[in-house]
Amino acid sequence: MSGVVCDLGVAARAIYNGKILLVKEARGNYQNLWGLPKGSVDEGESPESAVLRELSEETGVNGTIIGLSAVRSTLYKRKPAVFLCYDVSIESNQTSISTDEIDEIKWVDLEELKNLDWVSQTMHNLALDGLSGKRMSLKSSRPITKSDAYNVYSVNSQSKNVG
Repeated sequence: MSGVVCDLGVAARAIYNGKILLVKEARGNYQNLWGLPKGSVDEGESPESAVLRELSEETGVNGTIIGLSAVRSTLYKRKPAVFLCYDVSIESNQTSISTDEIDEIKWVDLEELKNLDWVSQTMHNLALDGLSGKRMSLKSSRPITKSDAYNVYSVNSQSKNVG
């Protein structure tokens, strides 16, 4: 059985005291646009490790995964492109920029979201949903097999309100 090469990206949706953590891109196609801390999964890295790494690299914030909040899939250049958004719990809202990829880091409330220029409508919708108070995350029901190597996210009694 042969696999398909896939573009795999991740984003961290971190909410603290009624505000969501956003980053403003410093360069590239999304320069000066706002979105969640995000990036690509590196070879040999799990999506869960990648999202926590990206959160730390882009904002200086460390966190733990609460659950999986969204999956976006499409075809890009005739290959599957999958984007996973994780809800992340953080202990502090102290941020720091340590990369030239990010121009600004900001904690934003629901009212401020509409005044920003976004990387994509999907990012905007994820932020709106995150601050709505009704957000849901699929929880990892790990381990459900003999191996600890799997994270399985499901609705079956594992999903609960994280708002």
